[in-house]
Amino acid sequence: MSETLQLKFGEKIPWVMGEVIRIPKVKFPEAREGSLSLPTPGKSLILILTYVFLFYLVLGGIYIGIRDTVTVGGDAQGNAIFLYPTTNEAFIIESLVAGFLIYIAGLGFLLLYNATKHSFNYGYAIKIYILGAFLAFAGFSILQYMIGVKSGKIET
Repeated sequence: MSETLQLKFGEKIPWVMGEVIRIPKVKFPEAREGSLSLPTPGKSLILILTYVFLFYLVLGGIYIGIRDTVTVGGDAQGNAIFLYPTTNEAFIIESLVAGFLIYIAGLGFLLLYNATKHSFNYGYAIKIYILGAFLAFAGFSILQYMIGVKSGKIET
């Protein structure tokens, strides 16, 4: 029970403010200055190697490794092209860009998650939310554009 309430009302109404009833104190969260904390790998070599291996899988490393002919990004005449003409195959540079875009969109979702941690610091949370939404939307949109160009639905 709060000591000031006990001193103020304790003698007048002892049956309400006796030892049985306890008035809890409410601790309100304090708005701190914004500090961004993203889940990052520790200093363990195994975690770092796991992230590198996941990036290798996302960019299609196994597919690139089992192909007979590996092309960086060009046609038979030596002209540089970015996207492979069919949807069944991909250039190495195209796979790298797609992998980076997937990671950028993933970073956007991490920022969206981090914005919920700073709900009491409204201005900072909104900034993180807008940046995260932009990164997630941009990564997804550019990937969809690449797929549309490869499938022939979008003219370049």
